[in-house]
Amino acid sequence: MSKYQQSYRRMLVDMHIPDWDPAFLSRYDPAALAQHFTRANLTGAMLYCKSHAGLCYWPTEVGKMHTGIGGRDVVAALLTELRSRDIAACAYYSIVFDNWAVETHPDWRQRTINGADFNSIVRYGVCCMNHPEYRAYEMAQLDDLLSHYEFDALFLDMIFWPLICACDHCRERFRKEADADIPATVDWTSPQWCRFQAARERWASEFTRDLMAKAKSIRPHLGVTHNLAPALANWVLAQPLSASIHDTFVAGDLYGDRIEQLVVSKMLLHLSETRPAEFMTSVSVDLSDHVRLKDEERMRAQAMAATAMSSAFLFIDAIDPIGTVNPDKYARVGRVFAAAARYEPFLGGDPIEDVAVYFSGHSQMDFAENGTPVAGVLTSGRKYPHLDAVRGACRALQRAHIPFGVITRRQLDALHRLRAIVLPNVLRMDREEIEAFRAYVKAGGSLYASRYTSLVEECGARHRDFMLADVFGASCDSEEQGAFVYLTPADDALAKWIAAQRHVSCKIAKDPIRPVLPLCGMPRLRSGSGRALATLTLPYGYPSRGSVNDHQWASIHSSPPWDEVTVATIVTNEFGSGRAIYSAASIEAIDSEAETALFVGLIGSLLDRRFSHGAVAHPSVWMTVFDQRDHHRVMASFLNYQEELPPVPVPIRFWLRPPAGRRFQRLLLAPDSALMEFALGDDGTLHADLGAIELMAMVIAEYQ
Repeated sequence: MSKYQQSYRRMLVDMHIPDWDPAFLSRYDPAALAQHFTRANLTGAMLYCKSHAGLCYWPTEVGKMHTGIGGRDVVAALLTELRSRDIAACAYYSIVFDNWAVETHPDWRQRTINGADFNSIVRYGVCCMNHPEYRAYEMAQLDDLLSHYEFDALFLDMIFWPLICACDHCRERFRKEADADIPATVDWTSPQWCRFQAARERWASEFTRDLMAKAKSIRPHLGVTHNLAPALANWVLAQPLSASIHDTFVAGDLYGDRIEQLVVSKMLLHLSETRPAEFMTSVSVDLSDHVRLKDEERMRAQAMAATAMSSAFLFIDAIDPIGTVNPDKYARVGRVFAAAARYEPFLGGDPIEDVAVYFSGHSQMDFAENGTPVAGVLTSGRKYPHLDAVRGACRALQRAHIPFGVITRRQLDALHRLRAIVLPNVLRMDREEIEAFRAYVKAGGSLYASRYTSLVEECGARHRDFMLADVFGASCDSEEQGAFVYLTPADDALAKWIAAQRHVSCKIAKDPIRPVLPLCGMPRLRSGSGRALATLTLPYGYPSRGSVNDHQWASIHSSPPWDEVTVATIVTNEFGSGRAIYSAASIEAIDSEAETALFVGLIGSLLDRRFSHGAVAHPSVWMTVFDQRDHHRVMASFLNYQEELPPVPVPIRFWLRPPAGRRFQRLLLAPDSALMEFALGDDGTLHADLGAIELMAMVIAEYQ
């Protein structure tokens, strides 16, 4: 493992600066920047080698060197400065985004299906991964860079498709592989469209693989990674999560809220070949805002969230066009990292998780997009039904302090190790996934699934019934068409969980006038082997939305429950040696008291309310536990990550079950290793009280 991979406190200074003004970067000073890095308490730093502008910061023999640095080899200079300060060095190198290449070789650029490239309206020039000359250029430039400098790691940025490229090379490759033209319309139930999307993802993964192989052929011991953040966006960028298999460690830059950091940090733990993974975010409130800083409390909370997950954390700054930086930023980062550094000796291990939330790379889409012209798809975002359900599931489990993680198809071979799995509105699945989850439940596993999970295959085939209908104990009969329906408990436990509500409301229609699109509402079930935990209640006049003229409504503002029908909406089913709960509504996606309590209650019932650890604490507290077998101990961290900062101190009482065959002996409070009082239950469970904590607390439970 390289020195950079072992570091936890990292920073990157963006240098996406053009050179058409001779003043640009004229005052760039590697020694001064390295001194700022020292003030920031860094153990690792990324240094720019090639930016999105396509300009290089070393005397390259391929491409163009930035003229503003006056012929200086600032890569070598900064590398020397970092070595003298014992700061590990990672080379930053931009792929696809390369303005110099696009302007010098216009035929290398990505083009939409109607031939546009958007160079006249955006700042980013993007190259096509399928152009052979462009591929050769990147390989030659990597060869030139890595042959001259010895870095600890290499970070390749932007290996994805900003456009749905339909240039001649993409058309030719798809025609050769699929014997078909690039489809003109988005349709997730069309095999041709799904083949094209799968091809885009495969092309990005193969290019990533080839770039990594090139780097390794020059520097075999180099740690290599690429920016995996685009893989969490919707399908447009077509960067597959599976491309993480090419990385030595995974890394990604994210700029969302604390729930995004929670979901991503949990996922990175299972995607990374080696740990720690790297979570990256900006020191500014927004990547597009050069001067407005996040407040210090926000920066500290984000950095400590990574520490709580035993992950590395990287702050991103941006250099001034002249080549200077704001030194006060680095003093602030230094204070943040000084606090995090105290916990580093206690990090690492394997996360202890009872529940695994499944994130599906096939489901980063929305069936509402069906029929959209490809020429009209111009932007990407991080919003789609499956992600809403993933975020909601993680949010609910975290608030309840239920031990959970986030897995992907990379863990399909290890499902037997998990006590319960959540399939949150998984819109598309392939046969391998279906068989893996069926076998998991049959062998004794516990499964929760919601909404359209297993109805549509990844290849575009829409089935008449759930592919996991035998596991769910219920079948898909049709789809609801009205604006609202209700889930009514048919089980006393569910009634208690949602009290003081008597029903759970499910909004079906996004548009108050237009009909519900196929696969965008909620399935209506047909009875099977399962037992109903909740049934369907319809509003007056259903499925009519109601109008002034038709009188098909009972209240002018809302659509209250009216007609109780004997149709199940939540079903529990024994399958093989295991058990499944299926919900026709993705209740986990709804941020509301009753729905959250219902979801948490269902998950708890799957595990017989027996968890590996837990806490009595405010819902804002993140509890994360790692088994560090090499040190014969369990590390538990508690992060008081409130929405409004600084956080109000909150009291925490917690308990830990020892790993199988172990017995707890001592409890220490990190980072000072002060002895703590604790009690052991008859089953060996450790109980302790932390008192009130402000932001972060960590305990070490040593076992025999």
